[in-house]
Amino acid sequence: MPDLPEETSATVNRAQVRFAFTAAILSMFVGALLGIVLTLGLAGPLLPGDDLPRWTILVSEAFIVVPLLVILRNRKMPLVATFRLGNVAPVIWRDALIIAVGVTVLIDELDRLIAMVFPLPEGLQNGLNFLSFSTPFEALLVIGGAAVVAPIAEEMIFRGFFQGQLETGYGDPTRAVVYSALLFMILHFNPWWALQIYLLGMVLGYLTWRTGSIWPAIVLHALNNLLAVLLASSGEAGPAWYAVGGHVSPLWILVAAIMTYAGFHSLMANTQRDHQLPEGGIVA
Repeated sequence: MPDLPEETSATVNRAQVRFAFTAAILSMFVGALLGIVLTLGLAGPLLPGDDLPRWTILVSEAFIVVPLLVILRNRKMPLVATFRLGNVAPVIWRDALIIAVGVTVLIDELDRLIAMVFPLPEGLQNGLNFLSFSTPFEALLVIGGAAVVAPIAEEMIFRGFFQGQLETGYGDPTRAVVYSALLFMILHFNPWWALQIYLLGMVLGYLTWRTGSIWPAIVLHALNNLLAVLLASSGEAGPAWYAVGGHVSPLWILVAAIMTYAGFHSLMANTQRDHQLPEGGIVA
């Protein structure tokens, strides 16, 4: 961790910040290891070659939050409050859905633009085939794992627990959002998607801070992953009404930009914070 300015160091709860980093990273690694061991133990002898069952992603994502649950239970920390699982008003759900559609489309086009300069290596590109499916049951497993379990588990860790602890520990929501997005990016271990994941993490962090709940972030995270799964399964850039020449249609980009602006404008009008972001913080 970088040294803090002398005038602000007294306000930082360093123990809480260290706990947040340690617990989040430990849970991700230990949970992923448990998921891998379970997958290989249950299905390893039955796997043809290097093929993995489609339920692997569901199991591995579900297990990443298990070690953190154990840690929080041992510390007697309230799970609903710590993970920021409180519900939000219907109008916030509406705003979150509008933002989710807009941001997902914009991130998709950004990914396509970056791929023109830094294309995915063939090995990683082939790895995306794991997200494809050919039967309704495979679709249920892949979508359930990537677009339901993964968004819930990852938002519980990154925006619920980790960012929440940093907001309190630093007393600065801007720093908490930035650090949660950075850790989110780093632990995805994909430099070709680093910018997309970081920007997505920033939006997810802001949504959580603004609403006080991870559910709006889960909506965006789930929709983003669902689009990735559907495109990977189709093996194409997207249907003709959505993609043109390998890129998102300019019309959809315009619609997405309008939806993103309108969604954030409405969200800010429908939420009240008892503190404001410091000057130079995140503005939506």
